Amino acid sequence: MGDFIKGVLIENEEGATYEGRVYDRFLKLRLRDAQVLSIFDPFGPISTGLAEGNVYEMILITLATSVKYFATVPLPPLASDEWQATIIEPRWSAVEGQYRHACSELFTQKWLLLATPLGQLLMSHKVLSIPVSPGGFVRWKNIRLDLCAVI
Repeated sequence: MGDFIKGVLIENEEGATYEGRVYDRFLKLRLRDAQVLSIFDPFGPISTGLAEGNVYEMILITLATSVKYFATVPLPPLASDEWQATIIEPRWSAVEGQYRHACSELFTQKWLLLATPLGQLLMSHKVLSIPVSPGGFVRWKNIRLDLCAVI
């Protein structure tokens, strides 16, 4: 694969726990440029066996608000709390059996496959009520990044 977000796992902490069962996890991934991403693993969780200090490539879903689509390069400057990406595929589907770990939610819908400076990530295509095209741009405010697969 090689195109999704990749980095060194520096934290893998238990989240909500009840009667010895862990329901979610909180991760921190240090990217090549030293930036650290906070990642939530709400699905299972699937990151239980991931070891700190190892490099992982992850498929992340951005939970977004204030999503805007531009058919061409956006002219307004990017605000400090905004993300921007190029649409690679407006209706991308994951193929089962290609990932070391994956949540079932990855296979339940088509996704916007986005290229960011950090690597590729996914966004629900349902956040936009208009048709979009490959090569178009999306801007949004990121609420959180959810782990959906480890490649």
